[in-house]
Amino acid sequence: MLETYIKQCQEILESNTKRTPLQKFIFEICKNLNPNDCSLEFIQQLQNQPKEPLQIAVIGQFSSGKSTFLNALLGQSILPTGVTPITSKVCKICYGEEYVLEVLYKDGRRFLHDVEFFHSLNRQNSEDIDYFCLYAPLLFLKGMNFLDTPGFNSQNIEDTLVTQRILENVDGVIWITLIDNAGKNSEKLLLKEMIQRYAQKSLCVLNQKDRLKNEEEIQISLAYTQNAFEGMFAKIIPVSSKEALRARLNTQKKILESFFLKISHHIANSPKTQESLGIFEDYYYKKREEIQIEISHLGENESLMEKSNMPLIFEFFNEVIKPQANVTKEYRVLKKLKEMHIRLHLQYHKIYLCYGGLQKILSNHYQNVSLKCLKHQEQEQKRFNDIYGNLDLLLDVLAQKIYTSLEKIQFSYEVKQKGIFTQKTYKHTKETFVLPIEKLQISLQNIDTQLVKDFKALSVQIRDFYGVILGFISGFSNALKKEIQIWINKEIKKQEIYKYAPNNQALKNLQEFSQNHYETLLVDFFSNDLKATSYLQSELFFLSHFIGVNYNNCITLVLNTLDLKIKNALQKFQENPMEFALFVPTLENIREILNTAFCFEQFQARLFGPMNLLKKTYSQFNTHLQEIIEDKIANIESEKCEIKEEMNTISKNLGKISEFSKGT
Repeated sequence: MLETYIKQCQEILESNTKRTPLQKFIFEICKNLNPNDCSLEFIQQLQNQPKEPLQIAVIGQFSSGKSTFLNALLGQSILPTGVTPITSKVCKICYGEEYVLEVLYKDGRRFLHDVEFFHSLNRQNSEDIDYFCLYAPLLFLKGMNFLDTPGFNSQNIEDTLVTQRILENVDGVIWITLIDNAGKNSEKLLLKEMIQRYAQKSLCVLNQKDRLKNEEEIQISLAYTQNAFEGMFAKIIPVSSKEALRARLNTQKKILESFFLKISHHIANSPKTQESLGIFEDYYYKKREEIQIEISHLGENESLMEKSNMPLIFEFFNEVIKPQANVTKEYRVLKKLKEMHIRLHLQYHKIYLCYGGLQKILSNHYQNVSLKCLKHQEQEQKRFNDIYGNLDLLLDVLAQKIYTSLEKIQFSYEVKQKGIFTQKTYKHTKETFVLPIEKLQISLQNIDTQLVKDFKALSVQIRDFYGVILGFISGFSNALKKEIQIWINKEIKKQEIYKYAPNNQALKNLQEFSQNHYETLLVDFFSNDLKATSYLQSELFFLSHFIGVNYNNCITLVLNTLDLKIKNALQKFQENPMEFALFVPTLENIREILNTAFCFEQFQARLFGPMNLLKKTYSQFNTHLQEIIEDKIANIESEKCEIKEEMNTISKNLGKISEFSKGT
């Protein structure tokens, strides 16, 4: 086991020493990132990319002869020419051991076909195809792949959009244009917008030069195009793709392949009779003579190839494209690495702004609630004052009714006076007031009397006041809930999962928060509503219950207390009129007893005092609301700080990528 471990360590060390400076740089850069933001597969893909072939896009306006040009490169009439269904599909041409066509469908299916499959396509059976991959046994394809793109300015705007997307990730461009139509302003504008950045590794092919009369006209067209396309291409070459294809198809090998293919086809389709054998023999000798004539003219085909200028195309590949291959590949890798960092930074930035939006919502919520609570408190304090005033007025009315119900009575009492030798007793009469308790109880406790109804109405008024405050306070949290739901719909649901970092933790945290926003955020706000309103409810319901239920008990207590004070004073007066006075209730005396029985001071403190129930409720609500919001904003700020650190790391990496690019 130890030997195996040592061997694995040695393999790792050896692989590290074999890494190129670029591979080491990629590893070091990606090591700084969050592991969830950069997959091992992507790192390996970047490190292996310099080994991959160059990607050369073959583009041109619609019907410019791209397919014929590529057929000439391949030396086979494989790609259909003209207006066919595949002209709107991308076809990647790369190296393979044999000519094979791979068809990739939009639903992910992949099938291998013979190249003849191209010619069986129509509009209906090609709609589900995404793109093609053509494998060909040509050595030069080991170093570069060609991307046959849909034409610009076709009737389908999607063709142009597809080609534009391809251009974002290629290493070079071959622009195919008709020699007698090149250099127009519309074409120049298109080229400046699309491919000018590839000028050092781009080739312009002036196709169909065979349409011009002579070499003089070709040179005139070439000079005109060079002037029109100045600075846009590394080279401009007039080419006859048709002549080049004809020359490549008429090699000795291709002629013999064609001969045996025709013979085998004739055998397969002829009847097996004695007469047919004679016919086949005549056919064979006839075709053999034709083949011999074609082989005898191979020298002419070689000159035709030279005349087509196709060798200049291969010369461009060898002298311009291949020497720049390593630089181009490194540039492509660094570009991909930079793009990954920029997109990742953008995603973090969007998440950062998303959290910032929530902070703003919470901050605005507190300011809005504070102002509205202050205004509402001022308005509702008037109603609170009215409740207090109504109770004060009703107690005044009660005091007045009791006072006016006092009845006068006369009573006799004795006064003893000492003489010189004896003590004399004198009888006196006096008026006093007594309380008609039974009579008052009937008048004050009858449910049909207005006073009883007024006290019940006051009880309901106190109870209903809770509903007003409850609706007002709970409305804030409901409004906040709607705001946060809008924030989720507008901000979070629009967050895109970045293809290089599908497991980005910051985005997962944000999405998880949005899914559980009630538990993680809103529950504390609704809990604060409940605490504030529950306190108010218990206090107001106590006051309401006290007035509504204990009214009769309070009246009985007041009358009994007042009656007892009158009778006790009368009894003491009768026993010792010289020392004790009669108790004649005043309006103030009665009101004091009423205040005590009805706990008026408690009502006054709760309804009218400097820290009455309304003020205390709003004070507690706002204080706790501020604490909740400060806590939530602090938690969000903590998330933002972590995101900011990731963004700073990405920014530093971008700086290192720029420095490395300058060094290479």
